[in-house]
Amino acid sequence: MQAERTLLIAKRAPLRNKIMQSIITAVKEASICVRKGYRVQSGESVLVLADGGHMTEALALAAAANAAGAKVALMDISSIVAEGLLVPGIPEPPKHVSAAVKNSDVIIIKTEIDYAHRFAHTTTVREAVDNKVKIASVEEGLGSWGLTDEDIDKVEKRTDSLIKRFKGADKIHVTSNQGTDITLSIRGRPALKVTPVRIPGVMMGPMPLWGEAAYAAIEGSANGQIVMDGVMNVVAPYGMKTNITVKIKDGRAQEITGAEEAQKLREILAAADEGADMLAEFSLGSGHLVKFGTLSEKGKLGTIHFALGDNHHAYPGGKNVSKWHLDATVRYPTVEVDGKTIIKDGVWTFEKS
Repeated sequence: MQAERTLLIAKRAPLRNKIMQSIITAVKEASICVRKGYRVQSGESVLVLADGGHMTEALALAAAANAAGAKVALMDISSIVAEGLLVPGIPEPPKHVSAAVKNSDVIIIKTEIDYAHRFAHTTTVREAVDNKVKIASVEEGLGSWGLTDEDIDKVEKRTDSLIKRFKGADKIHVTSNQGTDITLSIRGRPALKVTPVRIPGVMMGPMPLWGEAAYAAIEGSANGQIVMDGVMNVVAPYGMKTNITVKIKDGRAQEITGAEEAQKLREILAAADEGADMLAEFSLGSGHLVKFGTLSEKGKLGTIHFALGDNHHAYPGGKNVSKWHLDATVRYPTVEVDGKTIIKDGVWTFEKS
C-alpha cells in the first residue's frame, strides 16, 4: 500500500510542479495588474470570477490581491460561462452572481475572453459601474507578456492623446485597402476610455494590454460598407477565414456577403431583436502589446472596430438598445475626422506613437 501511495505521489508531482511554476510566472504580471491596473487597496472587497480553463491565472490574481491586503473571494462560474458561450447574445448572469458583482469593490474576471467581452454589456455590469466598482477582464496569456509598469503608462498616455484629437469630432470617414468605405457621425458623443488603469465607476473593459477610445455612433448616421477582415465576437473570435462585407444604410446592416462567417452573422441577426443590426459603435485601438488573431485585437494600436447592436449600456450617449453586441475589427484602416486624415493604413499621423 505504501509503495502504491509513493508511486501515486510521484506521478502527481510533475503536474503539481508545473502548476506551481505557472502560478509563480503568472503572479509577477498579476501583481502589476492588481497594483498598477486595478489599484487594489487594503481592505477592499475583491471578487474574482473564473472558469475552469483559467483557474491557475485566477489563483495568481487572487494571490496578488490578497498580498495587497484585500478581502478576496474566488467564484468558479464555469457552468455559467459554458452556457453563455452557447448563446451569442449578451449573457446576463443569474441573480446570486449579479448580487456579488454589484456589491464588491473590485471585480477581476478571468474567463473565456469572448464571454467576458459580452458580459461587459450586461445590466449587471452597468449597475455595478453605477455603484462605483472597479471592473475589468484580464486578457489571455497572463505571465507571458513581458508586461511592465511602463507599458501601462504608455497605453494610458497614448489613449488620452487619441481622445484629445477626437474632441469635438463630428463626421468620421473610414476606408481600408480591403474595401471598407463608410461614414458616420459621433457628434456630441463623449469617448469611453478603456485602458489598463481601472477607475471606480468607469465601464468594464479588458486589461492590461488593451487600449481603446470608443464612441457610440449617432444612430442612423452610418452609410457605406464595412469589410471585416480581423476578428469578430462569436462569429470569428480567432480571425476571419474569409472577409465579411456589411453594407450599411441609414445606420442599419442591409446586406451581408462573404462565406461561412457571413452566413453565421446573417443567421445571428435574423434571430435577434430589432436593435441588433444597428451600427452602434466606432472604436480605435491603442495597445502596443496586443497581437493579431485574438479578440484582444480590438484594442490593438492601429486597428479600429465597429459594433452592431447595443450601445446604450456601455457607451456615453448611446441610445440603441439590444440584447446583442457584436464587435468586428478592420485592420490597417485610414481614418478621417472632419476631413483630416489622422490614421493612414493603420499608422497614426498626428503624433509619433
